[in-house]
Amino acid sequence: MIRFRTLFQVDIAHDYFLSRGSIVFEAQAEADRAALQRAYSIRRFLEIFPDDATQATLAGHKMLFRQTDDGFLVAVQVDATAPDVRPAVAPTTDFKLTFALRLMDAQFANYTELGPAHAGFLRFGNDSQNPVSGTNYLSRPIAGFSATRRYVAGETRAQPSGPTFDLFLALRDTGPAAAPVAADWRRIPADTYDPAAVYQAGALVLAGNHLFRALVDDPGTDLADIGDWQPAGVLGNQYVGAADAALPVSGLFNLDLGGAALTQATIRVFRADDVAVASEQTFTVAQGVLGSVQVDLRGFAPGPYRFEILDASLTSVPGGGVIYLAPSARSQNWFGVIEIGPGAGDFALLNGDGTLRAPHYALRFLNRATRWRYIFPAAQALGAGADVALEPGSDRRLITPTPRPLTRFGAGARLQADDATTPAFEEVLLPSPDPKRIHRHNAEWFSDIHVSNLNVGP
Repeated sequence: MIRFRTLFQVDIAHDYFLSRGSIVFEAQAEADRAALQRAYSIRRFLEIFPDDATQATLAGHKMLFRQTDDGFLVAVQVDATAPDVRPAVAPTTDFKLTFALRLMDAQFANYTELGPAHAGFLRFGNDSQNPVSGTNYLSRPIAGFSATRRYVAGETRAQPSGPTFDLFLALRDTGPAAAPVAADWRRIPADTYDPAAVYQAGALVLAGNHLFRALVDDPGTDLADIGDWQPAGVLGNQYVGAADAALPVSGLFNLDLGGAALTQATIRVFRADDVAVASEQTFTVAQGVLGSVQVDLRGFAPGPYRFEILDASLTSVPGGGVIYLAPSARSQNWFGVIEIGPGAGDFALLNGDGTLRAPHYALRFLNRATRWRYIFPAAQALGAGADVALEPGSDRRLITPTPRPLTRFGAGARLQADDATTPAFEEVLLPSPDPKRIHRHNAEWFSDIHVSNLNVGP
């Protein structure tokens, strides 16, 4: 009998589709999570397919590829004669599968936060060794704060916090600075726990990256009290970011050295995380400085590489980076790739004895946050408890004080809050922004929404 079992599975989440406003998926009520999950499909924004070499590898190893609403999986035919569960054709040490990613939504870059401007290409793999709270992420770890860097609005940084770490989102362009400027950063995701609120049994809250479920009605404010609150997990707060960016190149690629002002430059190329030099090419110019040079990688295997630029004294200078060698990536307009090899530790495809582990891998995209600016045809009054304020110098523009996350199912900003003690005082909501209409202004991201004037008041 021919039997197939899962070799590995990749789950891809996007907070634009799975969060409600600032409340992340994990912190929502069970019924809301179920509804969001039913409506979710990565096919809305992403196509995934094996490249040509991988199709041949899959066939040779008796493997099947399937895209799912949550990501994709690869199944493998198992050895029917073995007493345990192992592949019929065992992967070798140089086994590699490459899956291309192609965007299906022209607005993806508008509602997705990928950090600073990059080459528009991302590389992920099970060599990331990036486990967070029991989840094996294929993206690289988010880096901690650097005093020498300038951060752009929307970029993230990590900070250790107990057994896990906190993530912080840059609200505007900021740095370099000796320490983070508090007003320029916000911890994400937002806590949902409010000690002044009254919770019912079963309510789920998020506090400091930890989830808790109320065991009784009106529990106390001590989340460590196991009589009132039950620990419900630790948030795997990790997102795709700048560390995953790479420059897609062909066998011959042009490298602009004009900004380095060098008369001689040596380009050293390394395979991924290898320390051995795979290629070294030197360029010189008789007069002036070097401009664009052509680096030759013909004959090299497709995949990730990094390169360094060295001056005449073989001292490294700024300008190096990560490249991804794949002619098809440029010609077929790939957004990125996922590479799966034998792996190691929790990321390994097989156990040490060759039996299946069936690991689950994950990717998670962060939704962009913008300041929401509402533009009215005439002067607009504000109600009590509004989420917006008048923009300086205008009586018909209202704006949120800080950026708010863009979400498909989130509510708009309040123009007036409800007052339960006054029956005639009703809540007035403004619409949420369209992700098509975003722009940068004064080092921040904005969403502009044109709205008709509304009546507010008691």
